[in-house]
Amino acid sequence: MRGGPYLIMKHIFFCLLATLGILTAPAVAAPTGATEITASGNGSLSLPPDVATVSAVVETNSANANDAIAQNNSIYDRVAAAVTKSGVARGDITLSYYNVSYNPRPTSGAPNPGERYGYTVSRSFSVKVREIGSAGRVSDACIAAGATGINGVSFGLADPKTARAQAIAKAVADARANAEALAAAASLRIVGTKSVELTGAEAPGPVPLGAMARMNAPTQFDQSNVNVSVSVSVVFFAEP
Repeated sequence: MRGGPYLIMKHIFFCLLATLGILTAPAVAAPTGATEITASGNGSLSLPPDVATVSAVVETNSANANDAIAQNNSIYDRVAAAVTKSGVARGDITLSYYNVSYNPRPTSGAPNPGERYGYTVSRSFSVKVREIGSAGRVSDACIAAGATGINGVSFGLADPKTARAQAIAKAVADARANAEALAAAASLRIVGTKSVELTGAEAPGPVPLGAMARMNAPTQFDQSNVNVSVSVSVVFFAEP
């Protein structure tokens, strides 16, 4: 084709120029004569939890390591089966900690009555309960199936990102309101935004249960709200 290579190289050259123009484009300049006003803002939400996490443990002990491990595996399998039967998905049961330790029996003197000798297998696991009202029933199912302890029950949010985004929006709006008050006091008006910085954020993590009441099965848990807090610093442009 006539001029083919030349046209192709010319096309590539223009594409490179366009790309470099995008990469090196200068930042938007501040309005002429604008004053910068820095204001902080806070946003917070208090939401009812919609997911619970039950932390349980299975401990077994034997003079033989294989026996201790086999016993632990057997009990854990029973607990997992009981929990899934109560409506929890198998994928919502996750291992938190697993340890095999050995404590030899003393060769001389009487053994300590409160000491466990031989091999001890400790397995901690978490159960995410998406039907939050079933947290007590799941805890009971763990114990009934052979779990040796419940290390705690916490409540949180299934979608913490959405709550955090809402808190950020409230914090930015609060910062703008503060900036507008400052601008009005100085006979100015806000005309733009230069930068926004997230200065502090409290992750909407799980909160421990408020109280535990065992009256009739299943166990009942009182739930505390989950608090999400965010702080921002915003630089605004203001003009007369």
